[in-house]
Amino acid sequence: MKKDDKYLSDEHADYIKNLIKTAAEKDKTFKIFGASSHKYRLNETVSPAWVRKFEEQYQIKLPEEYVFFITKIGNGGASPYYGIAPLSLDKKDEKCYKNLSKPNIYDKDYPQFYKECVALRQNGERDEQAFSHEKEDELNEKFDAMCDRIKDGVLNINTQGCTYDTLLVVNGSRKGEIVYMDWNLEIEYPPFLTHMTFLKWYQSFFEEILAGYDVRGYGCHMLGDAYELMEKYVSADWNTKREILAAFFKFKTVDEKTLSFLCCFDGVDDVSRLQLILNLDIRKGLTFFERFFHEGSGRIETAISACRSIPDEYREPYYDRMLDIIYGDFNDELKRKALFFIESINKFSAGDLFAFFENKKNSEEIRKTCMYVIGAAKDKKEFVEAFVSILHTMDSEKIMLETLVTLRNVKSEKIAQAYQALIPKYQNSNSFMIVKNMKSYLKAME
Repeated sequence: MKKDDKYLSDEHADYIKNLIKTAAEKDKTFKIFGASSHKYRLNETVSPAWVRKFEEQYQIKLPEEYVFFITKIGNGGASPYYGIAPLSLDKKDEKCYKNLSKPNIYDKDYPQFYKECVALRQNGERDEQAFSHEKEDELNEKFDAMCDRIKDGVLNINTQGCTYDTLLVVNGSRKGEIVYMDWNLEIEYPPFLTHMTFLKWYQSFFEEILAGYDVRGYGCHMLGDAYELMEKYVSADWNTKREILAAFFKFKTVDEKTLSFLCCFDGVDDVSRLQLILNLDIRKGLTFFERFFHEGSGRIETAISACRSIPDEYREPYYDRMLDIIYGDFNDELKRKALFFIESINKFSAGDLFAFFENKKNSEEIRKTCMYVIGAAKDKKEFVEAFVSILHTMDSEKIMLETLVTLRNVKSEKIAQAYQALIPKYQNSNSFMIVKNMKSYLKAME
């Protein structure tokens, strides 16, 4: 954020409040994610004396921009996602702030700490019988301590839904910055450093709404208009170029110059480029899609990876070609994408996939995915005989479970008879979930 003479002034506060008011007028029906919760309203501000009392109570100096916000704009309220939580001096909220004065982990060394925390959680989720109660207690204590460590020096200001929260760093080298945290603690989703200060994060959100941008996933993508992003792209390294291309997904429309830039496939995330063109200009997008389908394996990979961006009304002509992909000599990932594309087309018939499913040369995972897709077919009830044959020749318990899910709403005496014949086989193999699903089906048939 440019720090000019108006920075953190009363005039600056008025500017932000006017942004919020104008955004509310633009989004009267609360279509922006989270807006129906905060309704673009702000809480009452608090006094500087109130802030000093809070800081003394929790032995912390709050970031300057955040203090500006709660004293001149509002102590919580309208913001990205579900709104900012108010700061409190109530004794019952003390536990929310107990870690504020401790150093945080969100420096360059945090990835290793996070990996260790995830590994500890995974150890604790193993079969409980593998551990003594003492071992379980020890693991739980270590895990709780590491979770507390993740909360050190950060203020949880905002929820994004599910297990995602927005944290404000209040202590350490990243003081004043916003971090996104998934408390589900998956190794693929570590803490996301936005590299934005609180006010940059807050103010830019409303500016992007007023610019007409899509703000879903706000904070995860670069700010700026199309021309600013294109200018950055020229001198950026490969990874930054990928980030810049990802930011273009926020634009609902673009001009010809921007479209021409996107049409220059240069090997840096060509899948995203094709997806963007399909989103912004379907005619041009389908032209590239067709071309890539006929330019060798590398280009086919780009086309298939981007195919879900083709609007539903344009998909049917590609049905037979997607069938060629799944029956062809391609890797499982491309076949998986083709299968989900096929699922979305109205003319999709379960009968078109049985031969692929029954080919035991295909991997277990791709056959399981195929059965999942067959489950979405509107005509699957017409293939009871095929399903009965599959049940009796099944070679995988994983796929059997998926097949049982597919057949839940296919009521048939022949399927019921197959289940009755198969239950003893699976009881002997201790396949609890398979037997449970079969018995549940039989009970529903009574």
